Amino acid sequence: MRSTTRSSNGKTPISRSTRTRKDVSEMAFIEDTLQGPRPTGTWLDEQDVVEKRKVKDKVVVKPTVAQLMPVVDITGTESFEMRDGTYLDMVQLTSKDIYSLNEEEKDHDVFSLAYLLQAYTHPLKVVPLNTPLSLERQKISIERQIRQNQTPAYLPFLLKKKQELEYLEEHRTNRDYLLFFYADDERTLRERKTHLYKLLRRSNPMRELTLDQKVHVLYQLNNPNTKPQLDA
Repeated sequence: MRSTTRSSNGKTPISRSTRTRKDVSEMAFIEDTLQGPRPTGTWLDEQDVVEKRKVKDKVVVKPTVAQLMPVVDITGTESFEMRDGTYLDMVQLTSKDIYSLNEEEKDHDVFSLAYLLQAYTHPLKVVPLNTPLSLERQKISIERQIRQNQTPAYLPFLLKKKQELEYLEEHRTNRDYLLFFYADDERTLRERKTHLYKLLRRSNPMRELTLDQKVHVLYQLNNPNTKPQLDA
């Protein structure tokens, strides 16, 4: 007859043979663990953790800034060759005072720009850019009037006008809008420029940029914290 042991709280009794087999299996597991090879180091090996972290955080750093730029060269047509093998060129849109336009003129401009987005299906980017305000011709004219002035009562007004022009040059900028367009080769790039000229001829005529102005535009886009150096 199998003996059982009843717990003090009155629950179902546990077989004594079952408890014995459980104790034997636990002892066998402990002996196998002690006889096996012991791991070197502590349970949390700090050296291994540091080495794994160094391998994970290793980042390849470009040796020069030129390898980070998307533009790699300037072509003979004053366009730019990109790192992916495509070509880039840019033009400036002629701005206008939208508040002085009547409703018919506004509707025409809106329609022209909407038609541009429908007719020109190639990559196109509109880039707004703040450029310095150049009032050099106005200042030269005021200085000439000051030198030629023979009426003392006019002098304070001329000097005040000159100060206003200097203040505007120092604290104000123009908001210009540029069009960046791309192509797989230079010939296609010229064809797309002609296409854009025709599409924007009535609403916002395009204005050509010199090579120096294009370089300054790229410089300002890649160095946003610098003050613009050239009026595009």
